[in-house]
Amino acid sequence: MVPVPEFPKPGRDRGDPASEGRGEPGGRQPSSSATSSRWLAASPGAGGSPLGLAGWGRMAASAWLEAGLARVLFYPTLLYTVFRGRVRGRAHRDWYHRIDTTVLLGALPLRSMTRRLVLDENVRGVITMNEEYETRFLCNTAKEWKKAGVEQLRLSTVDMTGVPTLTNLHRGVQFALKYQSLGQCVYVHCKAGRSRSATMVAAYLIQVHNWSPEEAIEAIARIRPHISIRPNQLEVLKEFHKEIAARAAKN
Repeated sequence: MVPVPEFPKPGRDRGDPASEGRGEPGGRQPSSSATSSRWLAASPGAGGSPLGLAGWGRMAASAWLEAGLARVLFYPTLLYTVFRGRVRGRAHRDWYHRIDTTVLLGALPLRSMTRRLVLDENVRGVITMNEEYETRFLCNTAKEWKKAGVEQLRLSTVDMTGVPTLTNLHRGVQFALKYQSLGQCVYVHCKAGRSRSATMVAAYLIQVHNWSPEEAIEAIARIRPHISIRPNQLEVLKEFHKEIAARAAKN
């Protein structure tokens, strides 16, 4: 069982630049239908594409509201993640899990975790799916990671409703493959290690194993059962899979 790191109080603004647990695999393997119901979040439904300036204005306003709501709920939901990491019994959630010999998937890598990740897990790369405000007080800056011998790649994605772009999925996968070739490890994270970062890890597995998005997600869910992939995140993974398949066919 992974010990949950201490949760420090917010300090001064450390200003991350834009580029920048250890859990044990295992547990009961759920059926495909049970797994799907666990990791695929419910969709509110899709409407028609908005037309005209008014429609685009509504989309911009909606995105602004979603980003604002994510900021408001960041600390309450992070505290909930900490609680689930500390509680014992069926409600417990490990802070992070090792997905394969290269990739670890988890929640925020708090500063107190640095030594364990570097020395025990051989982490030399960190993929941060968070926006800057999420890591400003609690996590290493890019300079602090570099001082510890770790390279950070930030691929900012809005919490709760955000979807990684195809470009960022490709960037993240290539970053992980670079460290795979060196025999070193990469820690992929968002706030709770459930959605944004799980989408990135799924893309990595799609490319490495030539799996479908569903196969990649189910493989992750067998190790980290509490992941939650939303329908729009699944769609971008399907697009990623199409590009990988087309590239393989061309080659």
